[in-house]
Order: sequence, then structure tokens, then C-alpha cells
Amino acid sequence: MRRSLGAVAAIVGLIAILGPMAVASSASASEADGPVGGVAPLRFMGFDVERAAENGYDVRTDENGLQYAVPTGTAPGSLEGATPKFDPVAGEVVREGGADAGSPSDGDCGTAELNLISNTKGRTAYHLNGAFGTAVSHTWGVSLQSSIDMGYEPLDGFPPFPGVSLDWETDFTHGIQAIRNTQLNAIAGGTVTTVLGTCYGGNPSDSILYS
Repeated sequence: MRRSLGAVAAIVGLIAILGPMAVASSASASEADGPVGGVAPLRFMGFDVERAAENGYDVRTDENGLQYAVPTGTAPGSLEGATPKFDPVAGEVVREGGADAGSPSDGDCGTAELNLISNTKGRTAYHLNGAFGTAVSHTWGVSLQSSIDMGYEPLDGFPPFPGVSLDWETDFTHGIQAIRNTQLNAIAGGTVTTVLGTCYGGNPSDSILYS
């Protein structure tokens, strides 16, 4: 999907920030037998108290001001079935023991993936680890850029089973042009709404030699 320069201003900023990552991955991509995709962590950006309650969870705050969710009806002070704790001031998950879900090693929420399959096709995905609930919906997209063109593919939507699914993936096509034997770079990402809150980022990148 092509867009005007004004409509892709945000894309330019994103590529400017993460462009070196895409360029760095291009070497391995060009040397491999096939496309090498990117993987990046998804981070938690906060609880949605109302949505959590609708899905059978209470969001509580401990004596240090840290938030966590437990199944509705859990005894006061108990961390049985609790999520990792979240610092709403710092906007980050606190790496401490005590919560059953622990501190995930693959990002607060899970991981995101991007793979450029050919000049015009790609695949992107996210995989939640369940620490902050299952997926309800997502705002997602892929930004693409070459030396002569740029564009954005919106992929907003829903996982296979909203409120139940931990995983989503989709293939996409695009019309971004590049000069033969030069790099086509891409970055994916967005937000994933879960039953407890929202996960963001990801920003996996990939690059292929346009042929």
C-alpha cells in the first residue's frame, strides 16, 4: 500500500531510529540461502483495570506502589496466580520474585517476528508468553524502505480466537520498489491488546537483496 510523503512521516522516523538494525541484518540475509527474519521482544505498557475485571482479574497495588493482577477472589496480600509486577511510574515490569508468572526472559509479553520472503511478500507475527494475558486485538503494521521508495502496510486486526489466542501471524504483500541488487529494509510492530492490558513494540527488522 503506497502513501504520500506526509502520510509516512512517522515511518521515516521509525526507520531512522532502527535503520542500522535493518542494515546490520542485511549482511547475514544476503549471505544465507534464504531470507533471515528478525525477532524482537514485546514489552508491557500497563494494566487496563476495567478490562481485567471483565476477564476475572483484580489489579492491585502493593506497599511499594507496584501493580499486579490476580484472579478475582484471591485473598488480600496473596500472590497466588499473580502476574509479574509493574511500576506505573517508571512504565516497566519489575524484575523480582514472588509472582507465579516470574520474569519472562523473552520480553515482558513475548516476541514479535518479521520475515521478508521475496521482493513483494513477507510474514509477520507475535507470540505472547501469557504473563499478561491472551490477545484480544492488535494494531500492527510493517514499514518498508529502499533507496528509492518507502511505504507502510497496515495489518490491524484480531488473533484467531480473541481472548484465547497467544499467537497471531499473517502473510502480506507490498508494492515497494527497489533498484536491483540493493537492499529492501522493513520494520514491523505495534501494540497488542490483551485481557489484562497492552503490550507494545517488538520492532523486529529484516532486509533482503532486491532481485
